[in-house]
Amino acid sequence: MQVVVEYLAQIKRAAGTPREMVELPSASTLGQLLAMLGDRHDAAFRDMLLDSQGKPRRMLLFFVAEQSVDASHTLKDGDVVSILAPMAGG
Repeated sequence: MQVVVEYLAQIKRAAGTPREMVELPSASTLGQLLAMLGDRHDAAFRDMLLDSQGKPRRMLLFFVAEQSVDASHTLKDGDVVSILAPMAGG
């Protein structure tokens, strides 16, 4: 199956692209997608996306079809996954 990953805010700079198409096995979870993305990009991106145990960083927000999801969410063919690294400031 194919999903589109959209990167927002700082994670977009780290990925070096605003979006990419990813081929995954059927019934993959968001966590599996994130692990694949960590392997696909450089160490700086992987460290921004995943912690030292390979789990998604708690500060990141993940959306599928504009619904907030967690790493256990099962993806479907054609899903659009958005990854947001919230910014602080004021």
